[in-house]
Amino acid sequence: MNDVMPEGETVRLFTVPITEEFANEAAAILERYRELADDALRVKDPEAFDKNANSPFHKEAAEIEALGEPLRSERGSLHGLLLEIADTTKDNALDHVRALEHDLLMQPPPVWSPLTLARVVMEGVLFSEYLFDPAIPLNRRLARLAGIWRTDATYVQKQAEAHGQDPAEARQMLDYVEDALRKCQAVERHNKPGKLIGYSFGSESAPLDINITERAAKAMPSWLPAPYRLTSGAAHNRPWMINRGKDLAEGDGLAGEAATVMAAVMVAMGSVETVIRAFGGYFGVDLSEALRQMEEERTAFLYRAIAIAHAD
Repeated sequence: MNDVMPEGETVRLFTVPITEEFANEAAAILERYRELADDALRVKDPEAFDKNANSPFHKEAAEIEALGEPLRSERGSLHGLLLEIADTTKDNALDHVRALEHDLLMQPPPVWSPLTLARVVMEGVLFSEYLFDPAIPLNRRLARLAGIWRTDATYVQKQAEAHGQDPAEARQMLDYVEDALRKCQAVERHNKPGKLIGYSFGSESAPLDINITERAAKAMPSWLPAPYRLTSGAAHNRPWMINRGKDLAEGDGLAGEAATVMAAVMVAMGSVETVIRAFGGYFGVDLSEALRQMEEERTAFLYRAIAIAHAD
């Protein structure tokens, strides 16, 4: 690696073509992260639950169990839905990590698709983190879930109507969700014009949906600055971003560079670390060893990647 630079110039890492060796190294670290995540996220086994009675999960289950019927059953079902949704979004995120691994190995190399896949990883993880955030009380958690569930029911209705379904049938899920939330004693929140903007449970409230941009800034690792903006240009096909691929190709289609791969990999790794912290905190399981291994692997990968990309 040539570390002699002309005076006044700075090193711009990874602004080089994607080589097969570099792509293999990037795919390998993602596979390793998935393996570590799969092992760490087996925190919902009965044995793990029994050892963590002071976890937010256990405390919330006990809080719901103390309610009288029928509210206990209704909120217990909503709490169960929380586990299902957060688990599904997490699994979808890890599936896209696997997709990213394969995408990096394409020939010819990918251009902007790695960032788009990394964005899906991050958004899936942030949904899980938003719902499993161990720092919030049960009622705020239920309010967050109510907003997301209600928003998704609206999307289902709109999709059904777009496909020509009878309006009454199209809103069946929305009717069901609204009825379930009423039975849970979720209180609708409206703005001055009367538009529904979220839900409250007791003194705690949440908006109708997650703000991904704000959540990314709050929840993603501090070593990964502005990860949402980093991926948005490619995901939204904005010319200011994708034109760089055209410039690199020198007029012959589009060409990718190692910097794009590195950005996607770092976003994916940061996302996996984020969901590990959220799951461990919520279920009261010590996942510090998994996070330590991830940090160690990430640091070693960075040095290997620099050496490969900037070899003489």
